Amino acid sequence: MDKEKCGPCGEALESCACKRQACLEITEGEPLVFVEGHDDAILGLAEVEGEARVVYDRSAIIRGLIFRDGMDEEGAVEFFEYNIEGSKLSPLSPIFLRAC
Repeated sequence: MDKEKCGPCGEALESCACKRQACLEITEGEPLVFVEGHDDAILGLAEVEGEARVVYDRSAIIRGLIFRDGMDEEGAVEFFEYNIEGSKLSPLSPIFLRAC
């Protein structure tokens, strides 16, 4: 199965830096917190109390943990909830969107 490619640069989505770079360009150097290894799950930016925060697709991160990292679904959800979503590194920590 072929890996998904980024439209603008043609790189494999999991190694593409276009979404991260676009966020950095929009914020013009403001500090942002990214989830390493999951740039393909970036949806965009949100402003919370005047600060820019990176927004991720929660399901895309979990799918990445399953398919890229070989976790089962239960393990991927647990890993995500504890190690990624639960890490809350700073007030600028990313937002994880859950589609309804």
